[in-house]
Amino acid sequence: MLSSIILSITFMDQLPVTKITLSFRSFLPLFLGSLILLQGCGTQVDQPKETSQATNKTIEEIEVIEDSELTADDLVNLAEDESSVQATVLLLQAAAKYIQEQKIAKSLFISYEVSKLPLTAAQKNYNQLNLAHGLYEAGLSELAHKKLLTVNRTTPSKRQLILTAQINVQRGLLVTGIVNYLDYYQQFPSSDINDIIYLNSLFASLKPWQISALSKQKAYDLDAWLSFTEQVSLFGNNHVSLQSQLQKWQENNKSHPANLLITDLQQVSLNLDNVPAFKKVVVLIPLSGRQAILGKTLQAGILAAYQQDLALDNNQQQIMFIDTNNTPMVEIMANLTAIQPDFVIGPLLKNHVDNYLAATTPVTDLLVEQAVTEQSNNTPIDAQPFAQQAITEQPNSALFSSTAPQTVMRRDWPTLLLNLPEKGILAPQHYAFSMLPEDEATQAAFSLSKKGFKQGLILSQNSAIGKRMANSFAQQWQLQTGSTPTIVYYPTGKKMQNSVKGGLDVNLSDERIFLLRNRLQENLKTETRNRRDIDFIYMFATPDQAKLLKPYIDVNTSPFANVIPIYASSRSNSDAADRNTRRDLTGLTFTDIPWLLSGKAVNPDLTSQAKQIWPNRSSALERIYAMGIDSWQLTPKVEKMQAIPLLRHKGETGDLQMNNNRVISRSFYWGRYRSSRIQNVKMD
Repeated sequence: MLSSIILSITFMDQLPVTKITLSFRSFLPLFLGSLILLQGCGTQVDQPKETSQATNKTIEEIEVIEDSELTADDLVNLAEDESSVQATVLLLQAAAKYIQEQKIAKSLFISYEVSKLPLTAAQKNYNQLNLAHGLYEAGLSELAHKKLLTVNRTTPSKRQLILTAQINVQRGLLVTGIVNYLDYYQQFPSSDINDIIYLNSLFASLKPWQISALSKQKAYDLDAWLSFTEQVSLFGNNHVSLQSQLQKWQENNKSHPANLLITDLQQVSLNLDNVPAFKKVVVLIPLSGRQAILGKTLQAGILAAYQQDLALDNNQQQIMFIDTNNTPMVEIMANLTAIQPDFVIGPLLKNHVDNYLAATTPVTDLLVEQAVTEQSNNTPIDAQPFAQQAITEQPNSALFSSTAPQTVMRRDWPTLLLNLPEKGILAPQHYAFSMLPEDEATQAAFSLSKKGFKQGLILSQNSAIGKRMANSFAQQWQLQTGSTPTIVYYPTGKKMQNSVKGGLDVNLSDERIFLLRNRLQENLKTETRNRRDIDFIYMFATPDQAKLLKPYIDVNTSPFANVIPIYASSRSNSDAADRNTRRDLTGLTFTDIPWLLSGKAVNPDLTSQAKQIWPNRSSALERIYAMGIDSWQLTPKVEKMQAIPLLRHKGETGDLQMNNNRVISRSFYWGRYRSSRIQNVKMD
């Protein structure tokens, strides 16, 4: 058996390594399926009793010979001349070494073949570690996790501990992964700056609701890490404040590894504080056509925040708006090339975002000259008039009417896109403000899983966005709990109630009652029973649908059964709901943006101003207005958020943070209908 393994590896060496790796990855699912089948059908081999302690020791010490000059191929060649016992050890070492050399296909091949041999307990554990490690490197985190669970050791080894952390992070279990890393560093401390930077990046990736869950865990140095994260997230936008807070933190955590980050962090903060403020800002939004209401509402929010900044610090920033629905992208680019803005906000619509990204990729001097020439033949664009009553004074547009500069033309303007592109990757100067509804569903699933619920029923409107949100919720629920929630897609109209009854299995109870009445020929007094295996309901519904669904659920819940708590997305909340509607929705708990929750808005002055001017505006437009406020306030902050990943912005649309791809996402707050009012709820 050993000779055949070595022969196979030798044969693989005759092919280009890249070809081997690609071929292996192509057939990896089939290969793994065969692995499981063969292991299930194989004959159990008795473990040899005469295994020497020296061999076991060699297996345990393989982790400390990583710097050996021997390559994996050398170890395979050595195995040819050794006895079967020592050859097995060398092949196990070779599999581990292949992983270090990033020859994952070879490592997995050896590990699979070696698993067929009679192995000692220590050898089997080490081989399973090799398999788990190789699968992790191949990006197959769930399979890697399952293999890691088969390692049976009283005390986890160093590699087992680090693999546990790495695999859980790759699976998306960030909170668990951080706890695993801290447990690892408690046993194996590291002063390597790269290790500390990576751990810091994991904390920077945490959402507020994940931080809340993590704060309830017990792990080495966790409290100090959470304190460090909080100080930077709150004060990272101001160098003086950040320096003061970090000095206090250092006094209490003098030996903490994050101290190694502080000098560079303060220098980055200082450098960014010294960057001149933007003077010319151009906003690209639709101000005509079918989407004009969205663009004008967004414009109103941007100008409200702009005017507030102007009143507070006499900022001389200039702002103008270009209608993306009435101006071709070629003309827009010509105007931008002539203006040379310091910052661009927008576009808003996906097709405009894609066109803008394509237009702002590097261009030749010829194309730049062509754009400037086209602009010189056009009438300069004036700032779009702002018709709303909130702002009566127009921004000064003098800077925008200047003739195009004749020197170097740029197209790498820092840009905050107001939508995610359908295709393509953001250029280094591009940032994207994501309003994806899937983020809300993911947060809800995570938070509800931490409340101790076991099994949920998802009621979702039968639409594209409803299916996206339901699937996102289900995926996060599966990841956190290991179970799959029941999803019921309901139609609109009269059939909606039937879907609710079906989801609660009330229809089955009705059938049993009907059969019993027919059998007994008696007029029985009965109560239907709903299913008992669900302990919460989550629904994705519009306000009108929620008004119907909530009573349907109440009516179809047995009077002798426990009340099933009902949760919903922000789509179910309407600021225009009257007292009767709110009374009907009593008990419904939902997520929404701070702007629409009483007492949670970041800027109460802007909230009261908007309420006075637009008292009857829909919640959907209120969310767009809040997005406009946040878009303006993010303008001077995005470069800092990229340079200091822990930095957060408390916005009107939620707690905002930027990921490694320069996409800004939001975290929501929770509210609950109670009688005729909405009550703020602390869920996390």
